[in-house]
Amino acid sequence: RWLGYLENGKWECNENSFWVQPQPMWEMPSDLRQDMKERCDLAFIKGDANYRRLLGDLYWDYSSPFEDVVGHYFPCPVCALRTLKAQVGCGMEREKVERAMNLDDEWMTNGRFGVVHFSKGSLQ
Repeated sequence: RWLGYLENGKWECNENSFWVQPQPMWEMPSDLRQDMKERCDLAFIKGDANYRRLLGDLYWDYSSPFEDVVGHYFPCPVCALRTLKAQVGCGMEREKVERAMNLDDEWMTNGRFGVVHFSKGSLQ
C-alpha cells in the first residue's frame, strides 16, 4: 500500500544532504526551509540523534513545551519520535519525569522510555 502512495504521488520523497549533517535543525538551508514550508503537510523526525538536532543538542528544562522550543523555527508541522538515549529533552510533564526518575536512575539514557511530540511549526 505504501508503495502505491509513492507511485500515485500521494507521498513524495525528496533528498537533501542537510538530513545527514550534524548541525542544529534551525540552521536548515533557506531553500529546504522554503520548500518544506510550501509543500510539506507534516514532517516526521525520527530517532535520538535527529531529535537532539531539533533541540540543538542543548539543555532545555524537560518541561519546556516542545512547541516553544521547536515550533517557532521549524517550517512546517512536525512530529518527533524518539527513544531517550541522551540527557536532552523537552515537552515532558513534570510528574512523568519524576515518575521515570523514581523508576530508573538512567531513564534518560538507557532507551527504556521514549517521547512523541507534535508542533504546528512556524507560521512565518
